[in-house]
Amino acid sequence: MFSNIGWGEILFLLVLGLIIVGPERLPGLIEDVKAAIYAARKAINNAKAELNGEFGQEFQELQKPIGQITRLRSMGPKGAIAKVLFDEDESFMDSFDPKKIMSEPTVGQAYRQQQGNNQATQGQPAPAPQQQQQSQPQEQSPQPPVQKPTFSWDDIT
Repeated sequence: MFSNIGWGEILFLLVLGLIIVGPERLPGLIEDVKAAIYAARKAINNAKAELNGEFGQEFQELQKPIGQITRLRSMGPKGAIAKVLFDEDESFMDSFDPKKIMSEPTVGQAYRQQQGNNQATQGQPAPAPQQQQQSQPQEQSPQPPVQKPTFSWDDIT
């Protein structure tokens, strides 16, 4: 409740109270404030108990949708989408996870591994990549160098 009030502010209020009320009446005033806070808390708790007794079922029915909204807000976007669309089955959403996609071997890696296994079973060592390139026909035209995309402020404005 008072999370934004620091010890400096509390000390300031005590000094201000000491100056305004005076040192003789300050302990009595603190006792009165303490009793007022206690009475207010007790009245609030009694009102809650009375309302829960009278409106118990209706209040619980009202709390269910509010609780669902609170759970959806705490889940985050991925969890909320999985809950609403896939009945909390996140396995479908995991197929879009970039970390999992990058950790799996690519098609090219799987092909090279399969080729290596086939050649190993035939008893022949796998040829070096340079030998494979030399054995390819020279008829292919040289490919242009790959250009990396560069940042330009003209793209934004």
